[in-house]
Amino acid sequence: MSSGSGALWSALIALVVALLVVAAINVFTRRMAAPGSLYSFAAQGLHPVGAFLTGSALLLGYAGIAVMCLVASAGYIGGVIDRSPPTGSSPGLALVIPLVLFMATIVAIVVRRGTSTTWALLLGVEVVSVIAVVAASIALLTAPGDHSSFGDILTATPPASSLGSAGLIGVFAGVIVCTSGFVGFESGAALGPETRRPFLVIPRVVRWTPIASGGVLVLATWAQVDGFAVTGIDPALTGVPMHSLLTARGLGAAWSIPLDLAVGCSFGACAIASVTALVRLLFAMGTEGIITRRFAKVHRKYRTPVVALSTGLPLVVSVPVVALLLGVPQRIVAEVAVGTGVLGYMVAYVGVSLAAPRFLRRIGELSTASVAASLAAGAALVLMVTAYVGMQMSAGNGLAVLIMVGVLLLAATYLFTLRRHRPRRVQSIGAFDSTSSEDVLKTAPAAPGASRT
Repeated sequence: MSSGSGALWSALIALVVALLVVAAINVFTRRMAAPGSLYSFAAQGLHPVGAFLTGSALLLGYAGIAVMCLVASAGYIGGVIDRSPPTGSSPGLALVIPLVLFMATIVAIVVRRGTSTTWALLLGVEVVSVIAVVAASIALLTAPGDHSSFGDILTATPPASSLGSAGLIGVFAGVIVCTSGFVGFESGAALGPETRRPFLVIPRVVRWTPIASGGVLVLATWAQVDGFAVTGIDPALTGVPMHSLLTARGLGAAWSIPLDLAVGCSFGACAIASVTALVRLLFAMGTEGIITRRFAKVHRKYRTPVVALSTGLPLVVSVPVVALLLGVPQRIVAEVAVGTGVLGYMVAYVGVSLAAPRFLRRIGELSTASVAASLAAGAALVLMVTAYVGMQMSAGNGLAVLIMVGVLLLAATYLFTLRRHRPRRVQSIGAFDSTSSEDVLKTAPAAPGASRT
């Protein structure tokens, strides 16, 4: 919030960037259904190397966000169970680690059962959490006090005095931070082959997820900026802005527990979405043979990628558990995980943005509007990736950058080695642009025109 009322402009600009990425992704979701989502999409417009790097970055994005969500969910829910720690502090390891393992068990059960359970649970939890955040934001905006100082945000161009000490640089930094809050909105694309009418449902999910979450983000940002202006609290001195503002306005006791519980459950739902997409990406890579084909094995009853789940989820869970047992603070674990995950997502978004025009040209549907949207998204994302790396380094979170670079180097090395010894496997990248009837993970009508290419 150091950018003053410019924080709201940051949120609005970030929403525009997210919608540009949506346009590039929906170029593919309207034409193909693939469990590999962005990896499979990028394979239709990029060289196999670019596609595999996109997929590797996406795997890291899914894993990083899943780790962060498990830790954050355990922290918030643990805070509801144990109210003795001071506001803003984390509950002890004796509570957090069992909660991480408990949440991972819930994730495993839901992901194993498949699409119908996943969609219903995610929708229910997110609706409840959105209602809680929106209600708390409205409570702040309607609480007694002088709200006139926030009127500048309603003008077409915010005056420099309203942008805070960081000025336009702060607004740009806010755009990067807010954009990081949108990552993962396309996770539903991984469920395309398991969804009825995927070419209608998935594009709508991909489009409306960032719009809905962006609306909540803008409202919450508005409420917090207004709250800081009214109360005079220094945002740099609070780690939990909403709690601090609600307490300062005399609303903390009524909102603290419901808000923490809703946010904790929301992070749990996000973990389910991330792991769901992760195991389906492993499934897609296993089906193509670019990694071990064992990942293509599905559960006999639920037709879900059981081997990918039993391999991927334990690796994800082991990261926070081992780190916490070694004494790494929960905040540091979450910061490194979210930094790594956001970088992975942003790199993958760059890949799919660059792939969209080439894909459309290949199928004879290229248009000026699609090229402009894809290039704008790609350019904005490249700028943001560069700036985000700089922000992570300056904040002392260089480990997230090193992990990202290390994974991409390992992926490139693996692919070049595979191409040298088993070139046909590399050529198989993108060969399964949509699952055929025998490959569908869950009983559902085959997508129109679905076939092996």
